[in-house]
Amino acid sequence: MNLRRNILAAVFVPCLPAPGDAAEDEAARDPVPVRTVRAVRVAAGPRIDGRLDDEVWRLAPDGGPLVQVTPHEGAPPTERTEFRILFDERSLYVGVWCFDREPERIAAAEMALDGKIDSDDHVAIALDTFLDRRNGYQFRINPNGAREDALISNNAELNRNWDGIWTAAASIDGEGWYCEAAIPFQTLIFARGSTVWGLNVARKIPRKIEEDRWSGASDRFRTQNVAEAGQVTGLEALKRGIGIDLVPYGIARYRNEREPDDSDTLFDAGADLRYSITPNLTATLSYDTDFAETEVDARQINLTRFPLFFPEKRDFFLQDAGIFEFAGLGSAGSQFLLPFFSRRIGLSETGERVPIVAAGKLTGRVGSYNIGLLDALVEDHAGLPMRNAFVGRLSRNVLDGSSIGGIVTHGDPNSLDDNLLAGADFNFRDSRLVKDWVIQGSAFGLGTWTEDVEGEENFAFGARLSGESDVIYTGAAFYQIEENFNAALGFVPRRDIRGYEGELTYRPLVESIDAIRRIWVSFFTRSITDLDDELESSLQSLTPIYIQFESGDDVFINTQLQFEELMQPFEIHPGVVIPPDEYWFLHYRAGFITASKRRVEFELTCDIGDFYDGWRQSYDAGFRLKPLKHLFAGLGYELNQVRLPEGDFDTRLAFVRVQVNFTTNLIWFNLVQYDDLSDTIGVNSRLQWEFRPGSFLYLVLQENAGRNHGDLRSEETEAAAKVAVTFRF
Repeated sequence: MNLRRNILAAVFVPCLPAPGDAAEDEAARDPVPVRTVRAVRVAAGPRIDGRLDDEVWRLAPDGGPLVQVTPHEGAPPTERTEFRILFDERSLYVGVWCFDREPERIAAAEMALDGKIDSDDHVAIALDTFLDRRNGYQFRINPNGAREDALISNNAELNRNWDGIWTAAASIDGEGWYCEAAIPFQTLIFARGSTVWGLNVARKIPRKIEEDRWSGASDRFRTQNVAEAGQVTGLEALKRGIGIDLVPYGIARYRNEREPDDSDTLFDAGADLRYSITPNLTATLSYDTDFAETEVDARQINLTRFPLFFPEKRDFFLQDAGIFEFAGLGSAGSQFLLPFFSRRIGLSETGERVPIVAAGKLTGRVGSYNIGLLDALVEDHAGLPMRNAFVGRLSRNVLDGSSIGGIVTHGDPNSLDDNLLAGADFNFRDSRLVKDWVIQGSAFGLGTWTEDVEGEENFAFGARLSGESDVIYTGAAFYQIEENFNAALGFVPRRDIRGYEGELTYRPLVESIDAIRRIWVSFFTRSITDLDDELESSLQSLTPIYIQFESGDDVFINTQLQFEELMQPFEIHPGVVIPPDEYWFLHYRAGFITASKRRVEFELTCDIGDFYDGWRQSYDAGFRLKPLKHLFAGLGYELNQVRLPEGDFDTRLAFVRVQVNFTTNLIWFNLVQYDDLSDTIGVNSRLQWEFRPGSFLYLVLQENAGRNHGDLRSEETEAAAKVAVTFRF
């Protein structure tokens, strides 16, 4: 969740708005007219150069117009947009004409594949290839031709780490900017014989904070809400070839840990094989799986007594990850429970890499069923023998946008004990049950069995319900995790608890003040008790004002009241131990965030107030510098000053990111991180070259340095060169 979502968390209102009279209820259930556009088959697709001057584009009808979503919902866009769709034997082609009366003000700073293009002018294309109104793909393009792609699951959730093979280009002239994309049918999964897909197209103009959308043009929806998408028709006789992607790779690695006789030079090779058994069911095999190109984790400072959460970044586990989502828990925000957390496979409990000998997946859809099977064999490590990990997920689409399913995990790569988890879930979503509201809910139940662990109390269950309109968001959640519940392949920071959450946000548009676009007033509450309903933790968070200006800049004020009961001593910092007791502390937050459209962005949050039986003040600042489209720099600094009767301490964390964009396919990423707890500097430098679609060369350097008698000395160096080539059949 981004900063704004965290700040705008709010408290539940038991009663959702009551439906209106019978006539209004019936109108709410009337089918909304579906927008359609016809795709035209051509013998050969256009040249992908971003100019849109190929004659074949004239054969396709214009799918527009788009409709304004923000700032004036339902109004005509301030700038005209057209789009057309073609296809040939191999690919789907989408061309978008983004006319602009002020082309000199078009924002185009990002060039990298999967870069952050939100602050640029850009176009988003959503495809629901099964027309199931739940899952699909999103492709985004900016005026530099920078690409970003994502998987859509459960009608809303985006897995931006998915990487499909496709091409795009863009150009700018005196009348606006233009983009075109070629998406190979081999990149997509779709039902055999389908001629109609779900489609949506959106355009963002950041200098006006404007979004225009083809279908579902309401601020309570997003482009990835494929249940609100229109349709593209005429997709006849589509073919995906044999459906095989073979990706062999070779790697050379050098490692030196600065110990006598402790340097290694390794050469290795492996391969990934992806086979579409049917157009909608895919098997993936990986031998000698390697993740040398994966970016290192961003460092975090932990001032709690619970483990930190680090997101998955490895491509093998991110591909088709939405299939394994359970009860919406991955997007619930609190991360109190994930029955399957893929970082448990191939990483030790301390975060060290553990080689994966082989891994396989079977993912896809059969009729109304969604299937996900994953099995991995992990090498011996830390005195443990070679271990196996298995995950199975099955769900069935029901009603108009809902599903029911189950999950099973087996194995524990970091323990000798055998472990089994099984559970079921129900997910509900409806945008027509209550007029002008999107209602979502989920419920789940899980149980575990662990070898050599006796006793019951090995269950977890919970439910969540939320409603969202144009100006109100409200929701509530309950969950219980028993003492012996052990999800060895999951993430469970706390056990033997009950949790209650509620939220409410009021976010009207402001029309009476020209400088302000929208305000938020919100409240969030969370209470965690033991299973005897004795309070252990509590958080009450009030945001009396959060303002978004017409410029795109934001400011906010927030106050939080927390309660923590410590049953045993808690070492919050080396040598600083907080004794068992009940603690109430009140603290205040304030900050501002400049508009992402700016060449120089700045973000500052200040937090000051009580902290256990002392006090704390924290500052979190970040800069993003975009002087040229070929260069990006980001800087961040976090300072915590803690004063306690048990001892005073400060913590500092800093990072610098520098990204050099030689072209949209040749990018040099650099990340330098420092924290004073480890007192080390980490450098990660990666050169990434996509020399042909889906084929990459990576050059990676990882350096860790620490202090030794006041001097900064290298502790570990690792360099790797990896080449991976995709062959499609």
